[in-house]
Order: sequence, then structure tokens, then C-alpha cells
Amino acid sequence: MRKILFYVVIFIILHLLVVLNINNIPIEQLNFPLKENPKDYYPFIFYPLAGFDGAHYILISKSGYGQFQQAFFPFYPLLINILSKLTSASVLLSGLTISWTGLLLGIIFFKKILKSAWPIIFLLSFPSSFFYVAVYPESLFLFLSCACLYFIFKKKYLAAAIFAILSSLTKIQGVFLIIPFILSSLELNTFSIESVLSQIKKNYKNLFFALSPIYGLLIYSFYLARNFGDPLAFYHVQEKFGAERTSQGVILLPQVIFRYLKILTTAQVNFQYFIASFELLIFLVVFGVLVFDLYKITKNRTENFNYLSLNLYSIAVLILPTLTGTLSSIPRYALVSYGFFFALSKIKNLWIKLSIVIIFSTFHIILFIYFLKGYFVS
Repeated sequence: MRKILFYVVIFIILHLLVVLNINNIPIEQLNFPLKENPKDYYPFIFYPLAGFDGAHYILISKSGYGQFQQAFFPFYPLLINILSKLTSASVLLSGLTISWTGLLLGIIFFKKILKSAWPIIFLLSFPSSFFYVAVYPESLFLFLSCACLYFIFKKKYLAAAIFAILSSLTKIQGVFLIIPFILSSLELNTFSIESVLSQIKKNYKNLFFALSPIYGLLIYSFYLARNFGDPLAFYHVQEKFGAERTSQGVILLPQVIFRYLKILTTAQVNFQYFIASFELLIFLVVFGVLVFDLYKITKNRTENFNYLSLNLYSIAVLILPTLTGTLSSIPRYALVSYGFFFALSKIKNLWIKLSIVIIFSTFHIILFIYFLKGYFVS
């Protein structure tokens, strides 16, 4: 516990040092238009940590949902609002406090699930993990989803259900916790129809808990239906955020990959070109590692069954955002593919592991600097 606290504090401090010195880095600063009262961003020096989606979460926490903001799930801004009112702190400071606390608690449960320190090293060095120190719900979701997984694997389903509901109220990816929940609560060790039906009959009482990841989404959908007349508003507003997203049906993964390959062979080479290339690279690497690990897990019958459910969950949350027709923000969405980091930890060669960490960290630093400078990186 003390070691984890130490490493998380160091992780946060290192990022804050970059924030404090960002003006000394010779890269053009793009403007963030303030979306609220400047006092909400006190201390103002940390304002770059609330860029892009962070500005929306701050506005929602202060004034509720505005036009097209339904894409942002409610639990994180609700906590910001509550903490800000209880402490009289700015919403920026409240958001950072929740994110940093969520990071600490999330890493604690992440370690409990995967045991080894290597998955943590890969996670924190990953190119987009700087979002854990920003006004984004990534840290909160890390805590809630990892706590849910921990209690699922411990077969403490009431506690798991509570965290599952809160997870799906934080990010849409929380719905896919239903995969490990069902596999664990029904004690499925094989996937034959006879086995599934037999276990449903035997453990039908657990189904109420196993379906809990859906409850959070239903709560939010009910709120949207009542207040905006559209229970799926979180999906229908996606196209309003650009990046060639669509809410008119589902775009299959092969179509998305083909679209990106076409873009990369015809588009002008600029900053957006490199971001698109990086998005495709991250997706192919994470998806490839997960599929290969799935093959190894299914081939090795002695593998812990919990790791299979973690792998399937990780694949599902990675594919979900591609259904809108784009890989935009995939580096950030990949943070919740926990099975990827566990798969990397299985590599036996120490030098390969260290090389991966160095590559991750290099991209991490570059992307974080550009994020602070006002460039959209994920």
C-alpha cells in the first residue's frame, strides 16, 4: 500500500512539474476558450489539465447538461459538483482531487486483480495515461471498474454490483463488465449450450447481480428520456463532436480500418495525420496483443478462467468506440483494456519489457506536452 501510494504520488508530481514548466517548451500554444467563470479554473496554472472533455465536465458539474453534452456520463461531474459544494473549492480543484484519488484507489485494486507490478508499470507508462491526472473520468473509472472486477473474482457479487452500476454511470464501457460478471456468477468453465443452460438454472439468483452493469446505463437513459426526450442521446450526439463519428447506424471494424488506410495514403501530412496514424497503430497493437493472448488462454486449459473474462472484456471495450466509424480517442479508450497490460506482463524477456516501457514513456511525454499546449491528441 505504501509503495503504491509513493509511486502514484511521484506519477502525479512528475506530471505537475511538466504543467508548471509548459510555457518554457517552444511549441505554439493553442487557445482553450473558457466555457465558464474563470474562478472555476482556480488555481489557473492547472487549467490546461481541464482541456477538451475536461471543460465539458466542469461546465456540466456547474450548470447541468447543455446542448450536445449528453455524451458525457454523469457520475464524474456529479462528484465534482458535490465535492465543490462541500469544500467550497473550485470545480477544477475538485475534479483534480477526484481524479488523483481515483488513480490511487484504482491502482490499489488493479494490483489486487493482476498481482504483479508489471501491469501497473505498463499502464502508467502507456502513451495516454496522463489523462489519469487530468479532469477526465479515466481515474474514477479505473477505480470503479477494477473494484468491480476484484469483487467479481472474489465472488462478492453485491459489492461488485454496486461498483458495476457506478462504473456504467461513469463511462459507457462499464456496461461490458457484464462479461466477467456473467462468466463468474454463473460459474461457466465451458461454453457448451448444455453447460450454459445448466448453470443458469443452478445459479439463476446471481443473474440479478450479473446484469447490474446494465442498470447504470438504464438509469442514465431514463434521465435522458425524461429531460431530453431521447434515452439514447449519449449516442445520437456523437456526430456533433466531429472526427467523422456517426450516430446513423453501426460501422463495422473492417470499414473503419479501410477508411484509415485510405486517409493515410491520400491525406496531407500534418499534425492531424500523425495523430490518425498513431490512433491506428495503437488500435492494431492493443487489438493484436489481446487476440493473441485470447488464443493462448483458450489453448492453455490451465489458465485462470478470470483472465479469459478479463481478456474478452478488454476486447469488447476496445471495439465499442470504433462502431461510430472512427478510431478517434482510441489511445485513451485503450486504457480500460486491462487485459492488454496483463498480456504484456507475461513477456519473459526483461529487455523487451523495458524497451516497451521506454517506447510507451516517450510517446507519453510527447502527447502530454501537446495536450497541455491545446492540441487534440486523444
